[in-house]
Amino acid sequence: MGAPARPAHAQSATIEIEEDDQEIVVPASSPPPAAAAETPPPAEPSEVEQLRAELAALRERLDTIDAERTREAAAPPEAVVAPAEPVAPDSPSLGVPAQLQRWGFSLSGYVQAQYEWSDLSEDQLLQGGVVLNRNRFSIRRGRIRLAGEWEHVAFEIELDGSTTRGPFFGLRRTTVSALLRSPDSGLPPFVELSAGLTEIPFGHEVRQSQRDWLFMERSLGSLAFFRGPLDLGVRAQGGVGVLRYDVAVMGGTPLDDRAGQGFAVDPTSVPDVVGRVGVETVNERDFELAGGVSFLWGTGFHPGQDAVKGRLEWRDLNESGTLDTGEIVAIPGRAATPSLTFERWGVNLDAHAGVRTPIGWTRLFVEATLASNLDRSMFVADPIETGFDVRHLSAYAALTQEIFDWGLLGLRYDYYDPNSDLVDQRRGLSVPADASIHTFSPLVGVRLPPEVAPGFAGRLVFQYDAILDALGRDARGVPADLRNDQFTVRVQGEFR
Repeated sequence: MGAPARPAHAQSATIEIEEDDQEIVVPASSPPPAAAAETPPPAEPSEVEQLRAELAALRERLDTIDAERTREAAAPPEAVVAPAEPVAPDSPSLGVPAQLQRWGFSLSGYVQAQYEWSDLSEDQLLQGGVVLNRNRFSIRRGRIRLAGEWEHVAFEIELDGSTTRGPFFGLRRTTVSALLRSPDSGLPPFVELSAGLTEIPFGHEVRQSQRDWLFMERSLGSLAFFRGPLDLGVRAQGGVGVLRYDVAVMGGTPLDDRAGQGFAVDPTSVPDVVGRVGVETVNERDFELAGGVSFLWGTGFHPGQDAVKGRLEWRDLNESGTLDTGEIVAIPGRAATPSLTFERWGVNLDAHAGVRTPIGWTRLFVEATLASNLDRSMFVADPIETGFDVRHLSAYAALTQEIFDWGLLGLRYDYYDPNSDLVDQRRGLSVPADASIHTFSPLVGVRLPPEVAPGFAGRLVFQYDAILDALGRDARGVPADLRNDQFTVRVQGEFR
């Protein structure tokens, strides 16, 4: 029996097979899909879309840079970025300073060689053999410093060599510190606790590094109050924003700045309390401004006298060389006298301003100190011996000017009155006396531009000190100006 007719479209979908009167329908393979219509090319983005894409890329780049800066600010200030290609620690291309920096250490040093000339120089000896010649060559300071600084711990140790009192080399500074750092690497730590031999936080000059002094030495009053800028003790310093603080408890016997002098043990059990509170500009490129108020309170020491026996003494009154009547004198014995202490204090005000001019930085420094019984090295104050407290007044003003990258100019006026209550005996009468000392110090120098030798700095400085005082006497015995001007030439070389 013939199969019924099927539509034409069904034949394209199945294949019919007749076998034993049974109809088997096998699905045929699907016909190939009709060719899709060609897709038109995408339209080019409009100018607005292009600008949006560029803005998004710039934002992503800025976010990446901000993230990197945040990580760098959180790292220690002296952290060293690892090189792109690792270098073995024992590689000959990696020097010792670079290795130290990789481990958080730094090594620096400087040498100050100078020639000194003084009006007081004589080719004579004092009683005991003290040399009076002051015209000489010397190594004023030759120092090397090793420091280590990490996130919360730091230390430094400095050694000093000098010929001011003969060849000498010894310990000059050593401190260990614990720090709480500020997130801003350009600011000092919030808190830095230090212990050891460290700077005395009083005024500006004493706190300034001796490497950075432009003038040869500190002002006269500062030298009288502090033999050197270092003392043993504990110190807390830091800052928040523009505010600065620096407080210390110290022994009260500053280390003499002239190398070769043994360190004196503090004879009193009460330490000195000294500190400074001030302000300072930060992150300013064209000007700087700083100032503060300092204080010091401590205890001085008047040594007692040992017991002595009575004795006989011959006094050759007529210088005849023979024993005459009345020249034998009995000197009675004396019992021991106890040592005594007295109070000393000082108040200081300092200010500093600087501005970058077309030829270099112009800086002005002003500082004044009012103190009582604080002179410990020049006209030593001892109210137990004099019977009254000794008042001191010290002040100076200094102006410095950089001449591009190679020249230096400076002028400092220094005033020191060691005893504001001094009286003088004239014809049996006590009259007020002026013991003030005025010093005018012009300075000129040249320095090595930093691009000539990276990592090394040097300068040559000439300074003349014109000193006006009343330490001399004229033919009538009236106080007169003592000829004690001095001239110094110094060469300084340093590496960092």
